[in-house]
Amino acid sequence: AARSGRAMAAGAAPAHITLDQFYSWKKTCTVKQIQSQYEAISEQAKQNGRPVVAEMKAQGYKDFDAFNKQCPPFPILCWPIKLAELGSGFVLYFHFLVVLAVVFLLLFLLQIPALVTYAGQDWLMGWQWSSWEALYSGADPCACLGDNRGITGLDGFLQRNDNYGKSCFAWDAPFYLGCNASSCPTRQPGSWMGRKWCFAASHCPTPLNSVNPSLSNVHFQGMVRAYSTCDDGSMPQQIEALLAGDGVQFGTEDVVFNETGADFGQDNTAIGSHWLTPGNFGPDQASGPLVPEMYFVCVCVMCAVVLFSYQHMAVTDIKVDANSTSPNDFAIMVRGLPKTATDERAILEWFSTNALVGTQCEIVKVVIGWDVEEFRENVRQLTELRDRLQRMEQGDPEATEVKRKMAEINVALKSAAPDQASRLQGSGIVIVIFRRQEDMRNCVERFNTLWARWFYRDAADLLCTRDGMRGGERLPLFPIGGTPACKIQVTRAANPGDINWMELAVEPRTRMCMFAKTVGAMAALICVTFFVTYGLQILQKKTEEEASLSDNAAERKYGFQALAVLPALAVAGMNMLLTITARYLGKAQFHDTKTMEEFSQAIMMTTGMVINTAGVLLFLNAQPQEWYARGGLVDNAGLMLLINALVPPLIPLFEIKYRLRYRLRRKLSQKKLNHMNEVINRVGPNPKNPAEAKELQQVKGQIQNFKTQAFAPEEMDTPRRYAVALNTAFCCIFFSPIMPLVSVCGLLGVVLQYWVDKYALLRISQRPDKPANCNMAMFSLRMFKRLAPLSMAISVLVFLTPSWKEKSDVFSAFVLAIIVSGAFCVIPISIWGMCCIKCFRTTLSSASDLDYYEAQYMWAKEMKYHKDQFIYAKLPESVNPEYLKPGTNSAVGVADVKASYGVAAEQAADTAATGYAGRVQALGGGRVIKMDDQVDAAPAEAAQPAAPAPTKYGVVWSAPQQAPPPDAVAVDVEEVAKA
Repeated sequence: AARSGRAMAAGAAPAHITLDQFYSWKKTCTVKQIQSQYEAISEQAKQNGRPVVAEMKAQGYKDFDAFNKQCPPFPILCWPIKLAELGSGFVLYFHFLVVLAVVFLLLFLLQIPALVTYAGQDWLMGWQWSSWEALYSGADPCACLGDNRGITGLDGFLQRNDNYGKSCFAWDAPFYLGCNASSCPTRQPGSWMGRKWCFAASHCPTPLNSVNPSLSNVHFQGMVRAYSTCDDGSMPQQIEALLAGDGVQFGTEDVVFNETGADFGQDNTAIGSHWLTPGNFGPDQASGPLVPEMYFVCVCVMCAVVLFSYQHMAVTDIKVDANSTSPNDFAIMVRGLPKTATDERAILEWFSTNALVGTQCEIVKVVIGWDVEEFRENVRQLTELRDRLQRMEQGDPEATEVKRKMAEINVALKSAAPDQASRLQGSGIVIVIFRRQEDMRNCVERFNTLWARWFYRDAADLLCTRDGMRGGERLPLFPIGGTPACKIQVTRAANPGDINWMELAVEPRTRMCMFAKTVGAMAALICVTFFVTYGLQILQKKTEEEASLSDNAAERKYGFQALAVLPALAVAGMNMLLTITARYLGKAQFHDTKTMEEFSQAIMMTTGMVINTAGVLLFLNAQPQEWYARGGLVDNAGLMLLINALVPPLIPLFEIKYRLRYRLRRKLSQKKLNHMNEVINRVGPNPKNPAEAKELQQVKGQIQNFKTQAFAPEEMDTPRRYAVALNTAFCCIFFSPIMPLVSVCGLLGVVLQYWVDKYALLRISQRPDKPANCNMAMFSLRMFKRLAPLSMAISVLVFLTPSWKEKSDVFSAFVLAIIVSGAFCVIPISIWGMCCIKCFRTTLSSASDLDYYEAQYMWAKEMKYHKDQFIYAKLPESVNPEYLKPGTNSAVGVADVKASYGVAAEQAADTAATGYAGRVQALGGGRVIKMDDQVDAAPAEAAQPAAPAPTKYGVVWSAPQQAPPPDAVAVDVEEVAKA
């Protein structure tokens, strides 16, 4: 718009902003290969001796959008490592999906023997008489009851016996001897009449004995005639003599007992054998340790894959970082300091002496996370009101009230700043910046061994392991008043831009209270969705029962499958509701970094989705006889897992968030476009008075807000994508022992998610504002490592025991699996593979051991810790210089911090009210592009101090910061206050 105004002033054609330009801008925001193009221009600028901004103008780029448009897109088929400029987080996300795919592929291959074994069995009818207490007890289900419940003989026989069926005996032999072709009251006389049997409980298995059908157990009047319990291969002597006589005797056929009262069950109550489940054996019929031991092997293989993948992902992260140097390559985050620790110089000197064992190191800078509790809460309220105002329609009567509240909070923030500054104190958290990368790595390693975390002691490095085999000296305590008192926690710091500076000082009690509130709210919603899904399952069962009474055979057999789709689709919808709620609740919690906030959201999403997907099914079908019934666990879980594995991965293709902003795009009417063009053409680039300047600024703000809020594509929802993948993984792994084929379902779901997400990231989604780090991928892998092998070990015991006759075969495999998975769960993954990772990490890292004083010239000002913290950023350059020098005191005094607090609070309040702080694109290696700046409007860049031979060259394309656009969400405090 500004360029068009200047062109008009020079006699060129007037500006003409069209709707098509806004839609074309949507494509400009997608992911392109910017890093290499930008570094090439930076190198050319260095050779030509001019700033990057001038070099871009010389090459014909009018603005960043023009530069971005000519950058080539990433190939869809490129390896994930090619996405390194987006950060190792995206590279490792696709690596994580590959890990899940490999796990499912190996599980399927390892379960082939089980599938072959199940394919040769088909006695699913037996589950309708099973009892879960007996199936898990290990007692003989066919033991003689010693009771006949008043049954003293078969119908049609006059001779009765009060002991009939109470113990093993050929109770029907007298009838057999008196039976002939002319008179026999039995339906089908046979050799069963001479077999020994007794009455057993109704859950005694009754499969057909294909070798000797007369020895088949048969349900009879609520009990079982158990021939298998009493058979010793003999018959009464009279019957044996009769059968051994010459000629064919009547009733010698080897047939199954089938007299009045015999019950052979219903054929249409069980699932089909094509599911290939252990239920195909029937209850208490499987034998042999092959299948249970195979699942023990599955658990071991899963642990091995996770361990190898952790090493591979750690090395990949190192390779991505090796191509660029980031600020957190030199910095640690320290927790546990007293709040009175506000003397940067004293903290710096203490870490110089105590960070490493037996040697001093050089600390460049200490950045304190100041406690701004009152300010933080007001900014949070202001942000919530701003978001609420954005969702309102134009002309909404509540908008004025919301603006009034925002103005009140804004005024209160600015007026209370001096008083809050006088009470400013530390948060107990600081960022310590080392001069050398190696010193930072050694410090993090020292304070994160097993001995340091559990016993606060150094580790004696033995057998090439980091954690050592024994403890060393006590780790140093940070002093209070000269007395060592505080145990500290040291981790590698997040990069600038990822740290929530305002939330560092939140008290643990406050954090826990907010955590309890959000988790309680999430638990309540999970309960609601749980019972809604449960109700749909009950409705499906009742409808299925009604359908089973239909005269139409096809409807009786397949009607329930159509009904099962409804709960499955409902679960998918409920899962989407859970993810939206988890995102909101995750933001309400307090986290030190934005990555931790995203991981908290992913955990809540995953928990809710797993409970809603698998929990309902287990709750509704708790007993084994319900697992294999039509419309039971196997039927519903199979269909539900298939839908939830294939539907959620497709959601990014529909651009739901972008489509929901349709009403915002409708506001950009032709009338509004004409007004924008009229103001730009009339006012031009140089307003003649404040009124015109304000009018032009408002139009620019409207243009920017329409671009960012209405036409910008949605960013990739990383927490939700991890939650979808983990939900598929946990549910399919848990149900694998009862349905081995769901491993194929999980494989298809993960592969589909890989390609859909890759396409969505590279062709649909908005480019991330900053490179993503590896934490989300590593957190997710650790979560999978803790839960997946353990859940499979438990499910083996739960789902295989009812089918196995010898319970010890399953229990032995379970004990071995639970020992392996439990140890793998409890012992940190870093310890399992420490030797390999440590050697490889040292080899890769030593090649890029840079000096901070050199590396700082590669980064933009926004990517330096002492310029990212909102209070430090407002300190004058003389007090807090951007470029630090060796031998110079870089410590900032408390008085200077308090003096700048008011200015920092005022700007933060304005940013919270407008929701706009300028478009910034962070690249790898700490580079930042300010995308709102116009190339042809940018003045010459200020000369930078000479760098001590930097190894790389990086220049920030920047110009003077423009004022935030005061569009519909901006608040003019004075005007609203007057109103």
